[in-house]
Amino acid sequence: MIADIALPVVIFLCIVVLHFLRQREIKNQGVALLNPNYKLGAATSFGTRAAQQDYFGVKEMYGSLLIVLADGVGQCGDLAAKFTVDTFRNLFVNKAIIDKPQYFFQRAANASNKQILNTLEERQGESSVAAVMINDSQMTYMLVGNCRVAVFRNGDLIPVSEGQTIDVLARHRYEEGRISKQETLSLLNKQRRYNTIGQDSFEEIELFSKPLKLKSNDLIVVMSEGVFNTLRWKELEEILDEGKPPQILAETIINHVDKSKMVDKANATVLICRQA
Repeated sequence: MIADIALPVVIFLCIVVLHFLRQREIKNQGVALLNPNYKLGAATSFGTRAAQQDYFGVKEMYGSLLIVLADGVGQCGDLAAKFTVDTFRNLFVNKAIIDKPQYFFQRAANASNKQILNTLEERQGESSVAAVMINDSQMTYMLVGNCRVAVFRNGDLIPVSEGQTIDVLARHRYEEGRISKQETLSLLNKQRRYNTIGQDSFEEIELFSKPLKLKSNDLIVVMSEGVFNTLRWKELEEILDEGKPPQILAETIINHVDKSKMVDKANATVLICRQA
């Protein structure tokens, strides 16, 4: 009887401690890289939210770079995001993984989903995630939920990912002939995510069709929805076109998010990488 009561208490206390450590860790996320070929900038904002549930991480291995951004949702969304990023980084361990990005992304997504389900109570915490791997000037990516991956080239911010939101799903189903035009139109303004890490009904990941060959001075931009839902795409292009170091560009974008008069702003995080 005592054991039955003690276990939930211990789990609750562990979650409280993890929450506390998580909030402290937000202020100490570094982006210094050992490889001089990569320059990375990152900045984050609470938006109008009371807590920060975005989390990001990077890892270098055999000259390759992994960038991961997770956007948590729910009571323990910050923990779900942290579990996701940590899992991706922990699995990015050898050359065999780097040479098989599709296998790595799928394995990391499934492992993250399993860890969240095994650690948190049902629906307490879920997460969107965007991950980018850069290897020999080749970029690959995966996505679950509502983050964005884009490449800034010659003044244009080119979307690489679509995002797993209801409007995107409706468009695909219409193209496949599975729903009517009327049904599609009624769903096109709904940008709510339909797929997340940390749920029993976790679905397929959005995955690159073929590696993208990066050019000199390309910027890889990974964003949570607090960035691209707050700022216009043109505004992002104008900032990125200033040609400043990635860290200054990231901070400038987040400053614009903070200054926005939008009433309801989600947590905002942007990571910008330039390959020399």
